Amino acid sequence: MKAWVWEGTDKIRLEKGYPDPVAKPGWVVLKVRAAGICSTDVSIIRGRFGAWNPPGVLCHEICGEVAELGEGAKGVSVGDRVVVETSVGCGICVKCRTGNKHLCPEAGEIGFPPFDGGYAEYVAVPDNCCRKMPEAMTDEQGAILEASICPFGRIYRNPPQMGATVLVQGVGVAGLSFIQAAKCYGAKKVIAAGRNLSRLADARHFGADVVVNTKELSLDDVVRSETGGLGVDLSIDAAGAAATFENAIRLCAAGGVVHLYGIPSAGAKMALPVDDVIFRQLTICGGTNNELAWVPLMDLIAGGKFNNADMVTHRFGFDELPEAIDLVDRHPDGLIKAVLIP
Repeated sequence: MKAWVWEGTDKIRLEKGYPDPVAKPGWVVLKVRAAGICSTDVSIIRGRFGAWNPPGVLCHEICGEVAELGEGAKGVSVGDRVVVETSVGCGICVKCRTGNKHLCPEAGEIGFPPFDGGYAEYVAVPDNCCRKMPEAMTDEQGAILEASICPFGRIYRNPPQMGATVLVQGVGVAGLSFIQAAKCYGAKKVIAAGRNLSRLADARHFGADVVVNTKELSLDDVVRSETGGLGVDLSIDAAGAAATFENAIRLCAAGGVVHLYGIPSAGAKMALPVDDVIFRQLTICGGTNNELAWVPLMDLIAGGKFNNADMVTHRFGFDELPEAIDLVDRHPDGLIKAVLIP
């Protein structure tokens, strides 16, 4: 089969005779129908991120069609369209048995060595990583679902109270997903903050009630005005900068919740005001995957309550992956998500 093989920094090669994946017991082989291009993959290819060793086939944002079942595989049938929930756990530890297999001590992930991913014609995954797609969802929507699942999954675990005011800093794909997730779970007002005018327009399109260009306006002043001086009930840092981290805590109301999602750059120093957290009784949460949230998110998408269709802004043929990687690396205005179509 054809596959794009990551061989090291700035080295990806199209191999036309890559070994076909094997449907091991309890696993299935999928024909890849669409693959989302994640900035994490770009950072790995560019040598900026990751502790994985090449070679391997990257891509953890996958929509596929079941092509073959391994012995004992269950829950899906040949021909089913599925999205891939990418965490691979041991299956027996307490984390795996409580819906947290991404926290399994032996956890790996499809699309990161040693598990090949979706930049290929076919990919093998455990049967319990397959989530059947509603008919109303397109392949492209399935391919980029993973990009929204971490933000949505964080909200799914700790939703805002009905009528809450929410602050989202960072208006990339994660921030846009947080905005919509907060709205789905009853937030009355979402304040989105960022510095890029094009992405702030995206935030408005995807449901933000108040949009703040922090190059021009004081975020503190806006939050005080919008909350009667109390601060927000849920404060989300989807940017991962020292300033946004400090803002997230400072602008949270007493008794409120802070969600940390943006990954700081290597070596970044974050100052945690411990006394402030204690005396204002703040709850601080981190979040990545949530295997229990995939089906609820797909139901919201199919029902027209969560819009990820408009997040797909660029499409590439299978042989155009290097061009797609370059685009995502440059991240020009107008790009939200790029999808590879085999």
